[in-house]
Amino acid sequence: MSDKKNLPSVRRQVTELVLAGSTKHAEDTINDTAEKFGDLAVVEVLESLEPQVASLHLSAFDGGKLSLATLLIPPKAWAESLAYFAATWDADWIEDEPEVLAESLFAHIHGVIFASDDEDRRAELIHAALSTDWGTTAFAVLFSTATEDIIELANDIHNRGSHSGGQTTSDHDVIPLALEIARTDADGWDRVLFEIFPDWQPGENQLLATSDDAENHDDNGDEEENNGHEFALGRTTKELLTRLRNQVPSKAVSTPKAGRRPSLGEDIFS
Repeated sequence: MSDKKNLPSVRRQVTELVLAGSTKHAEDTINDTAEKFGDLAVVEVLESLEPQVASLHLSAFDGGKLSLATLLIPPKAWAESLAYFAATWDADWIEDEPEVLAESLFAHIHGVIFASDDEDRRAELIHAALSTDWGTTAFAVLFSTATEDIIELANDIHNRGSHSGGQTTSDHDVIPLALEIARTDADGWDRVLFEIFPDWQPGENQLLATSDDAENHDDNGDEEENNGHEFALGRTTKELLTRLRNQVPSKAVSTPKAGRRPSLGEDIFS
């Protein structure tokens, strides 16, 4: 491309706008770049952004807010940016509003993976994310909001295989994403399950959704009624959110001043 010499200046402009909190103007710059130089130029710009900057920008968009960056970011660059998604969370926020944080994370991940109908790109995005510890934890956060449904799904997939299985009575929003993972990256699916259920030993114990369930089984005291089963207790959403926050790289990133806490679909960095 004869205009590649312009791309470093575009990258600097996008970076400055994102760090200033002007994600709309940064997206406008990306759109202008696509019009002038084509989509491949945008891919190069996005690939060259610092991952924390890409995370700040992409967090402003989800399935309800169209973004050219969401459509074109290379899978590896997106996977690296996921490491910084939890950068602005603190312990109080995780303790007080885990559902809000999990919903925001779901909106982001679902919005990127299902931004297009390109099945190959979906598979590449999933594989790239689940090749990292933080990506595995991020998906585990989403599935921890519906552990009983995930257990039902996991059991069916275990018994019948990922392509024949996947039958569930659940209509939870995370199920299509879970099925997409199980059918495109079997190893990644297993890693997510073990991230939620670290003590699970297939064939040795059964999955148990919550600590409350464990207390109920302990209080029962009837070995026959419990069928003599041992249970692997799942991590809670709060525990997984804390793990994800602790996986944020130590490299500092300048972020816009935090305002009120977000609701689903809002930019948690604005």
